[in-house]
Amino acid sequence: MPKSAPDRRRQILDAALACFLAKGYLATSMSDIRQRSGASTGSIYHFFAGKAGLAEALLREAIAGWSERTVLPGQSAEADIKASVRGLALWGLAHPDQARFLDELRGLAMIDPELGAIRALLTEGHAAAAARFAQMQSEGTVRDLPFEIAHSLMLGPVYSYLRQAPPTAPDAAERIADLFADAAWQAVRR
Repeated sequence: MPKSAPDRRRQILDAALACFLAKGYLATSMSDIRQRSGASTGSIYHFFAGKAGLAEALLREAIAGWSERTVLPGQSAEADIKASVRGLALWGLAHPDQARFLDELRGLAMIDPELGAIRALLTEGHAAAAARFAQMQSEGTVRDLPFEIAHSLMLGPVYSYLRQAPPTAPDAAERIADLFADAAWQAVRR
């Protein structure tokens, strides 16, 4: 029985992630993904614009997974920051493979011209976060820090932890996420 389009798309994404994790993004070929997914080359290109398109789709899934746990309009600065950090921690602990790939992709996007769309997506998100942080600064709720430093203080520890985190039970993940969220707020609050 043939696979439906959403099933085939998911199968290709899962195969791409597995290949990217096993070999790294740069060393993975479309042939590797085709072999692992069992999909035809035409089927892969029906859904994705090549390897960079696959990486972008995985990034968008990661952003959606993280974002659904984060900021709601009208929250306080403290609630915004804690929700964002907590969301990253919970998502990353629940999806360690995707978190590892996101980490690799964040670095590669800044140097690989093929990943221009991903670089633009990450830059857009960074700019939106910087604007929100500037608003918090103007309200006097956070310290007067360059955003790059504030961003590193808030999210850097979570990214670092996710690189080497052991498998984590949901109740432990909640406690870990709360620790990082509280530490992030303490690092930047006025």
